[in-house]
Amino acid sequence: MNPLSDNLLPTFEITGLTVAYIALAALLLGLNLYSSWSWIVKSLCNVLMIALCWITFQSWPGLLGWPAERDLPTLFYLYAVTVEEPERIYLWGSDLEEGMGRSVPRSYAVVYSPTLHDRVDKASRKLRKGLPVIGQVNVGNVSADESDTLEQIQANDQDITFIDAPQALVPGKN
Repeated sequence: MNPLSDNLLPTFEITGLTVAYIALAALLLGLNLYSSWSWIVKSLCNVLMIALCWITFQSWPGLLGWPAERDLPTLFYLYAVTVEEPERIYLWGSDLEEGMGRSVPRSYAVVYSPTLHDRVDKASRKLRKGLPVIGQVNVGNVSADESDTLEQIQANDQDITFIDAPQALVPGKN
């Protein structure tokens, strides 16, 4: 089979989601055309359907595994780094608070800063040499009333440091 045609065919998930929304839209059309309900109920159903489509569209990148922008763990094992200089720094790591090997690695997007870029550059050099690296987020400068919203924590958690991992934490090779 041609690998190019495999990439052009929609996946089962995308096809299933599309069929589900077509079925819901057909059901909503039937409700609007043939129901004797009041126009207020019909309008609320239309608004609810549009809101559900928008929520699904907004949450789709997170379901696909795109980088998380807010939930960087306080202690993580660093696997890889990518820097897009004016905007973001992407860190690939797994949460160490659950224990090594108990969490699946995830990609995290962090707002770019020159000092963080220097730290990430040093950590990526260690990774290229095969040395394990642990990332640590210091959230000490966030007050208790600010910690209610994740956006404020993300704005203040630029104090990320990278340390050498002890050899006992290095994942084994099979």
